[in-house]
Amino acid sequence: MIYTLRYVTNILFLLIGFIALSQTQESTAIDSVQYKRTYGLRVGIDAASLIRTGIDPEYNGFQILGDYRIKDRLYIAGEIGNENLDRNSDRIDFKTSGSYFKAGIDYNLYQNWLDMDNMIYFGARLGAANFSQNLLRYDYAQDNSYFPVFTNAVNREFKGLTALWLEIQLGIKVEVLPNLYMVANMQLKRMITEKTPENFDNLYVPGFGKTYDTGEIGVGYTYGIMYRIPFFKK
Repeated sequence: MIYTLRYVTNILFLLIGFIALSQTQESTAIDSVQYKRTYGLRVGIDAASLIRTGIDPEYNGFQILGDYRIKDRLYIAGEIGNENLDRNSDRIDFKTSGSYFKAGIDYNLYQNWLDMDNMIYFGARLGAANFSQNLLRYDYAQDNSYFPVFTNAVNREFKGLTALWLEIQLGIKVEVLPNLYMVANMQLKRMITEKTPENFDNLYVPGFGKTYDTGEIGVGYTYGIMYRIPFFKK
């Protein structure tokens, strides 16, 4: 009986050792395979701004996305777009129109398996906007609460306004077909400097978003589609 147990035990240890050795050899073989990565220009459109244009009568805008791989996990990236906002609210009516450009880098945090080419990325951007703002009307109240709220119709346009901000992104880029990617990200923005209207303030900055209730902090998001024009592999 003891001899039988010892025999079975030895067989089990041999099987375990053989399985472990096989897995080690398989892992080493996989690690030794080198897959070529595609390098090229990836361009696309932001579907979020197009959808908002279709459903929000006060908004009109578009955004073009782009990146280019310079190393296995490192990309130069940027966005360019245009926004027009015609906002009518209880306290203020205004129009903002202008264009913006964002440039920076994306770093892929995701370790692709075999020949996959997906991204979970962290990105940084420097954004700049040039725009105009038309103040149409605003309401104001005096210190004495017994008096009614007054409306001031000014209809004054401020041109040549600028803004500069820093932006970080966290997002994904998933290859759904060869060289075709679905893109989504969240953005956190911090205003660096801005040129404001005389005796007033910027209410909306293209590419940055609204500023009248968030101050120097902005948030945003993007989801869209990109296509990569392959140049070479290495």
